[in-house]
Amino acid sequence: MSGKPKLRSIWVFHLNTGSCNGCDIEIIDVLTPFYDVERFGIKLVGSPRHAHALLVSGPLTRQAYYGAKETIKAMPPEPRVIVAIGTCTCSGGIFYNGYPVYRRPESGREGSEYPRRGGIAELIADLRDEGEKVGPVIYIPGCPPRPEEIIYGIAQLVGLVEKKLSYQEYSDELVPFKLPEGPLEERIMLTLMERLRHLVGYLDREKILEDFMGLVKEAEKSENPREELARRVKDYAAKCGDIRLGFCMMLLEREYWRVKDALDAGKEFVYWV
Repeated sequence: MSGKPKLRSIWVFHLNTGSCNGCDIEIIDVLTPFYDVERFGIKLVGSPRHAHALLVSGPLTRQAYYGAKETIKAMPPEPRVIVAIGTCTCSGGIFYNGYPVYRRPESGREGSEYPRRGGIAELIADLRDEGEKVGPVIYIPGCPPRPEEIIYGIAQLVGLVEKKLSYQEYSDELVPFKLPEGPLEERIMLTLMERLRHLVGYLDREKILEDFMGLVKEAEKSENPREELARRVKDYAAKCGDIRLGFCMMLLEREYWRVKDALDAGKEFVYWV
């Protein structure tokens, strides 16, 4: 979308491709008067032929594959943005390797590839192989993501984030919390693992955290661990080729120092509930 006039508003079409309806309920929630997403110029439409963006929920089952494919083809060729809402859509979630979920023949079903790919990623690859234009993909992870996270992700399409929204971590309740006594590294890892659950679910968080703690271990050998960890995280994000992993690593870096500094000082810290 770079080099082209910025959209003043965006029309979206919602498509369920096999979700449990948890994400769909949150999508409906942002349309209610309480959140009133239309005040940002974001409007739900009844036909993909009128939509700038497609809100997708679910891991994309084989039964939903052809319907989803025709839906995307029916959208105007520009900008044709795909908004993947929920962990299942972003990575397949716990269903990524399941029999009902669509997989390209070359992807296979053996092993546990990392990072994981959901059916939507496979469908987009099919469309691009056929010469169809598909715009950028916005990932909004969560099981399900909160309405604020959905609004924040979609609002980036129309450049409203800086004008009308400011970044803020949201929690139902922020409470002072102290982890049980134990080795410092284990206490930090428990906190980071819980933090990752909100982003990637249960399936991938151990592998992501293992990679991050490996970077921490190497950074601690340097004279300035904070700067060295920042450099290693930046290199990791550049090399992994996956914006989801890069985002998780940068978030873990910030959370790591927040928790470690608080624990080193013997203070209570605000814990992600």
